[in-house]
Amino acid sequence: MGIIRNKTNYVCPFCFSDVNLSKIHYACTNPLCTKTYLESVDGRRFRSDFNGNEEVDIENSVFLGKDPKASDAITTRNHIVRGSANGCCDVCGRAAYIRLCPMCHNPIPAGAEENGSNIFVVLGSEGVGKSHYIAVLINQLRTVFPAEFGTTFTPATDRTAIRYNDAYYRRLFEEGRKLAHTTSYGEDRDSREPMVYYMKFPGGKNQEYTLAFFDTSGKDLDSDDSRTALGIGTFVSKASGIVLLVDPLQIPYVNKRIRMDNKPSDVTDIRDRLAYITEMVRTGNKLKRRDAIDIPLAVVLTKTDVLMKSPENDEEERVLFGPESSIYVEREKGRFDRVCFEEISVEVEEYLRRTVGEEFINDVKQYSRHGYFAVSALGNNPAGSMLTKEINPFRVEDPFIWLFNTCGGEGSMRQ
Repeated sequence: MGIIRNKTNYVCPFCFSDVNLSKIHYACTNPLCTKTYLESVDGRRFRSDFNGNEEVDIENSVFLGKDPKASDAITTRNHIVRGSANGCCDVCGRAAYIRLCPMCHNPIPAGAEENGSNIFVVLGSEGVGKSHYIAVLINQLRTVFPAEFGTTFTPATDRTAIRYNDAYYRRLFEEGRKLAHTTSYGEDRDSREPMVYYMKFPGGKNQEYTLAFFDTSGKDLDSDDSRTALGIGTFVSKASGIVLLVDPLQIPYVNKRIRMDNKPSDVTDIRDRLAYITEMVRTGNKLKRRDAIDIPLAVVLTKTDVLMKSPENDEEERVLFGPESSIYVEREKGRFDRVCFEEISVEVEEYLRRTVGEEFINDVKQYSRHGYFAVSALGNNPAGSMLTKEINPFRVEDPFIWLFNTCGGEGSMRQ
């Protein structure tokens, strides 16, 4: 990692504050403590005018953009303990085991001292398919991964579980509808809170990961708004790994040479997006131009299904992945298949070298640990707002298998 932290520091995956674990808040589950506290003089500030038996959670209300004095303020029946050096409740004196980030009052998991926070972020231009990728990836991590790797994958909060089910899973997997365009970080408060999951691998060391999925609009990578830039820059610069999605149909060279329906009319300069991300990383971590960036970068070619065919009419073979391509070779299950990943990485790197340019490849090399991947979230090219075929994910988990192994070090996954 490019960020050096000791065991008393923890980066909150919700608000991305640097948290000193010796100065955190707690929630006491003794039901009498809230009532007792609210009857005291000190409790007046925290009493809800609309829910008299509950405390107003000022920190969490502010984090979620709510007025602590309004009717929609976040309230809690668990007494919040602030300023306790030993983690004991200031009312009943018992140990309070629920640990909270002092800035946003989201949970701090057990093992934070040993594992820290391994936070991976997914970024990409508008229309790159980020929402679909995140939606399908989460479903793979919670359904396929446990059987293959013996992992557990759990949402950190009820809000994460509800948001994923309502905004992603139900619409995509049950109703068969494409996901709506994501609103900008500056326009929608919900887009500023990630969906946070805990991933645990069986046995070994450093086997716990915190996955924070930010589904912000691709427009945010073009934004001149200082608040947006500051917000995006905060979580990007503190990430343990970055996944950069690249839509091949947005590459001018490919767009002009492939024949298909529903081609995007807008093409983007991928180098500009990577340069924007790199600048945020360097600024946030105070790195000089000549310093290598130690945060792993996965460059991921999305919507690969449209490239997996033989040339038709006047299509150019060099923009497609023919049947001899390494991306068709299945990785060995239940382990980190290094040979398979390296062969794909070399091939995709060469693909981007000839379609985007050598300059982009050199830009990626600023990251001392990087890899190239080819995926398809849906497995087909939908027409209109409805999915016409069954969702058939292709290698969507590959970048994260690589990140788990790269960030966890030797022994994080069997090779």
